This record gives sequence, C-alpha cells and structure tokens, in this order.
Amino acid sequence: MTETALPFDIQPMPLPAAAPADVRVWRVDIDFSAPLDSAAYAVMNASERARAARFMRHADAARFSAVRCALRHVLAAETGRDAATLALDADDRGRPFLAHADAPDFNVSHSGAYGLIAVSRARRVGVDIEEAQATFKWRELAPAVLAEMDRREIESMAEEPARNATFFDCWTAKEAVLKAHGDGIGGATIAMDRFSVLPRDGVRYALTRDAGAFDAVSLTAPAGYAAALAWSY
Repeated sequence: MTETALPFDIQPMPLPAAAPADVRVWRVDIDFSAPLDSAAYAVMNASERARAARFMRHADAARFSAVRCALRHVLAAETGRDAATLALDADDRGRPFLAHADAPDFNVSHSGAYGLIAVSRARRVGVDIEEAQATFKWRELAPAVLAEMDRREIESMAEEPARNATFFDCWTAKEAVLKAHGDGIGGATIAMDRFSVLPRDGVRYALTRDAGAFDAVSLTAPAGYAAALAWSY
C-alpha cells in the first residue's frame, strides 16, 4: 500500500551550544499545494479541522493544518502514542498542552512557508519564526515591542536593512520568551516593552530581569526569516 504523502517536510534543527540538551526543535517546510481534504490531514480531530475551515485564505488554513499535523507526529514519537488520538488541549491563556500523563512541554510557531516546533521534558519552551520582510515598517510597531536598550541597539546600526533585521531578531526573541511564559503578544502578563533582549552576544540574547527566569537564543532561519528559541532556567 502506498503511504499518503504528508503536506510538510519536517527535520530536526541543530541548536546553539547555549541551548539546554533537553530542548529539541524541528523545522516544518509547508506544502501549500496539498488540498485540505487530503488524507494526509486525517490525524487532525474534528475541532482542528473546523478551525482550519474557518480561515478565509487557503494559505492560512494550510499553514495551521500542516504545523498541527507535524506537531501530532512529533508528540506521537515522543510519547509512543498514536498521532490521531493525542488529546491536545489549551490552558486558560490559550497555550496548548498535551493532556496525557508525563507529557512534554511544547510550543509551535509558523510564518510564511515555515513552522517551528520546540519540545522539552525538563522545562518550559517558547519558539517563534517571522517572515522578515525588507519593506516592513518596523518603526510603527517599535513602541509596543522595544525597551530603551533594544531601541538604542537598533538605532546604532548604520544602515536601515540592518536595523530592520535586528528589529525582527528582537521581536522573535521576545515572542519566544512570552510564549515560554504562556503568553502571546495579544494578552501578555508582561509587556514586550518592559524587558530588553538586546544586545546579542553571538546567538545568545541579553535578557533583562523583567523577562523572568528565561534565556533565549537566535536560531538559524531560512533566508528572509528570523527565528528564536526561549526556555525556562
């Protein structure tokens, strides 16, 4: 019997030496050509399929569905359970978790043609990937994202493309930290502009005390993207 082709390609990512050994990250390359009624999406439950159907654009539905299917396959391998029968739930702040005994912590992100999945059995993890468009008007978002140290570091860059790229580095790091906390940009218990992550020493971010007991590193992302991983001490 021919196996159904999956609507994504998934591969483990090499992590910086600063990342804990118990944390693992996978990159998901999304296939937008796969129809949403494909048998490849059969591992999703009825609620997930209904959520996918509510997206107005095919690309958004395919992005959610591919990453959710990839997550189910990763967690099935982690737990020895069947991908389709995993009980995924969300806490009161909307952070997904696996409702099984001895389940690992995990976090996902997706943007453009890619997704990321982070997993750990020892700590909280957060991950973020963003399509870093060169034409993005980052200054409009800066007051809500940047602390004073972040702003000074970005403004010190000699060229606008470098400022744009550094803004995305900062933004993804902060999103990853908030997601490790259990927050997102829309409902965070700590505001993004209350803590700084810049400057960066190599791949490791310099988180200030207001970020809490978390560390973060940048990840090697596809061209035109920025990505970051955060974890609890």
